[in-house]
Amino acid sequence: MNGNKLVYQVESPKTQSVAAVKALLAFKKVACNPLPQEVSLDDGRLVLVLSNKKDAYYVTTSRTCSCPSAVYHPGQRCKHSLKHFPEQQTAKPESSMEGDIRASLPGWRGPDGQRANGPVGAI
Repeated sequence: MNGNKLVYQVESPKTQSVAAVKALLAFKKVACNPLPQEVSLDDGRLVLVLSNKKDAYYVTTSRTCSCPSAVYHPGQRCKHSLKHFPEQQTAKPESSMEGDIRASLPGWRGPDGQRANGPVGAI
């Protein structure tokens, strides 16, 4: 089974080879001819989705996916994640939360009523 090792990482999923998924299915005694379009693991919290080229399986969770779309559009859910986990809410990417973070910072109101988060001195 060298080179066909299934790497299970929920935080940072890795695309799996067809051979690795076949080995997993053989271990679980599940038929793999023809290749299944999707394989649900971990009580449905992780889904292996066969790529369109049928040369790899993308590892999809409610938060992330190992497909190229998820890599090119960080912070956005790909079609695999939306299909298999439609009930999950999309978290805002950190770059769009900048205004929310500033509003939550400690500080005080300045004389004009604006929020000031620290002393401002002349340079």
